[in-house]
Amino acid sequence: MLPNDPFPPSDFDAWAENYDQSTHAYPDFPFAGYDQVLQTIVELTKPQPGQVILDLGTGTANLAMLFDQLGCELWCTDFSPLMLEKARQKLPQAHFALHDLRAAAWPSEFNRRFAGIVSAYVFHHFELEKKVSLCRELVSQRLVPGGRLVIGDLSFPSLATKKTFSRDIPDWEEECFWLVDEALIALQKAGLEVAYRQVSTCAGVYQIQG
Repeated sequence: MLPNDPFPPSDFDAWAENYDQSTHAYPDFPFAGYDQVLQTIVELTKPQPGQVILDLGTGTANLAMLFDQLGCELWCTDFSPLMLEKARQKLPQAHFALHDLRAAAWPSEFNRRFAGIVSAYVFHHFELEKKVSLCRELVSQRLVPGGRLVIGDLSFPSLATKKTFSRDIPDWEEECFWLVDEALIALQKAGLEVAYRQVSTCAGVYQIQG
């Protein structure tokens, strides 16, 4: 565990039992358009049956299940043991590993390349610099040539848009939410080919081409 960890795994362990209910219990922030975000990730990944897909921060496997239904082979990570327990119950045939994306070392069995790498509602825990460096690492070291890294997350067109949106949210908690204008510039400066689609008032999907 990291010292002074702002989002320890134990917080997500406590959420595991009712996470799926939470995604539909909050139709506004933070889960406005949740199902559409997951479907958009699948659409932009363009999966084919038999392809091997890596799902980062799989949670209870809601996104992974959509790829499984299309005949993909799923490799999934999460840093919450209880989230992974729920995910294994849904997808016993998938490959799972306990892993924190903030850690340098990956599980040895995950040292391979994937046709697609996806993630939902995870990267907003990271500062922009970490977002960019992780995206660059994933594309260069874990994605097959021509593959896609597709990230759905809490994302606003600009800082001004986020400030306007947050005024109407009781008990707003500031996190490292994506700001599209600065994120696209930073990703492009890192040499990444990126496109973006806004899906709801507070969430969108980034597609990075390998």
